[in-house]
Amino acid sequence: MAQRILQPGEIAQLSASEIPFLRLPDRATLFVDRAARLRQLARGHAMGGYLEFIAHVADAQHWALQGMSSTRLPTSLYVQAHLRDPAWCDLLRRMLRRMAGDLEGKPREVVLALEGERDALYEAQASKLLAGVMLGLDAAHAPLIGAALQVYWIDAAARLGREAFGQTSKPSETASICPVCGSRPLASIVRIGGQQSGHRYLHCALCATEWHMVRIKCTSCESTKGIHYQGIENGSKAVLAECCDECDTYLKILYQDRDPLLEPAADDLASTALDLLVGETGKLRSGQNLMLIYGPEDA
Repeated sequence: MAQRILQPGEIAQLSASEIPFLRLPDRATLFVDRAARLRQLARGHAMGGYLEFIAHVADAQHWALQGMSSTRLPTSLYVQAHLRDPAWCDLLRRMLRRMAGDLEGKPREVVLALEGERDALYEAQASKLLAGVMLGLDAAHAPLIGAALQVYWIDAAARLGREAFGQTSKPSETASICPVCGSRPLASIVRIGGQQSGHRYLHCALCATEWHMVRIKCTSCESTKGIHYQGIENGSKAVLAECCDECDTYLKILYQDRDPLLEPAADDLASTALDLLVGETGKLRSGQNLMLIYGPEDA
């Protein structure tokens, strides 16, 4: 049966208690779904080789996440103040060793080179990546380091549970950042099914938590003025760029009613051509997909 997407005016009339505000990641299915979607999108895609590589990364992430038990549970996951458990470095090495068995050629060389590095390098690169500092960040290794950080944060968020964050039906003071870890979203998605149907959720680039934000509102400056949408001519209408003329930024918005199989990280990565198109207008992307990092020379 077709799902009807609510219009912004209808959403505004609903009380906050009727809209599930926070959606924590499902550790059992998150990376399985991501890997499957990446492989589906890779067929015939110009970036097919890279999408397949990130599918291998997602396989390793799922394997690692199912075995997580040794890291301590912190009281706060906010990246600005959180002290990482050093165990995440061993987590990264285990993931890299597992990936190396499934890869060959240059990808395998990159993975093995990073596996042999010291904790100090991992920590320095992780700090740059989480702070958005591109100077000195290794763009080839960053997605691999980001993958381990995602597992680390997703595991902690899932184990702490929604009640630990005190956000079950209302937004945080800053609606444009993740209420769990304080990171920026990589995209937003209009969900289908159940109470969430027709509502737009922002998807965190780090911990994969989703939180509700009304539609036709900038996900960066929260303005409702100058919002417009851009897509690729004759391309998918399920993935568009939501652009804001007030702050000159954009973030992609995905519509599940147009493609129920959409997965935020995978479909964002596969629609890099849209980033290039919008970038030509002078708009800057307000979020980051940790699986594709641009170094200073690519800015």
